[in-house]
Amino acid sequence: MDVIDELYRTLEFQFDPKELVHILQEIKIYKEKEIVQIKNKIIKYEEKRRTHEAWYQSLPAIKKFFTGRPPSHHQAVEYLVNVKQRLMNIEDIKRKINDLERIIVMVQNEEKQAIVLSHSVIEELKSYKGIGGQS
Repeated sequence: MDVIDELYRTLEFQFDPKELVHILQEIKIYKEKEIVQIKNKIIKYEEKRRTHEAWYQSLPAIKKFFTGRPPSHHQAVEYLVNVKQRLMNIEDIKRKINDLERIIVMVQNEEKQAIVLSHSVIEELKSYKGIGGQS
């Protein structure tokens, strides 16, 4: 099966359909693992923030007065960086997983000689081959 880049209209790869499905499924599994890693980072950040807040609340009033605490806008920026952007990354990855699932179904159901894939999927196939995937 010929894999054609949608953007440049060039032949990028030639795979057996079963091999292409296998590669796409491995990329999908990698993306799912990436989501789990990002979720773990969010959980670690929230645990750290909660423990720091609990520690601060346990201090006597006089120590609270002398203990430095970051301004609320710093905490908001920290939240944006550590949670909000990561959640947006998860949504992007989920979108890519849905695209991969759609392509897998299309390859399995249709017996065409060529398939046109988006440039981003082509780049993922190239990176998969670059990190030691099957050639």
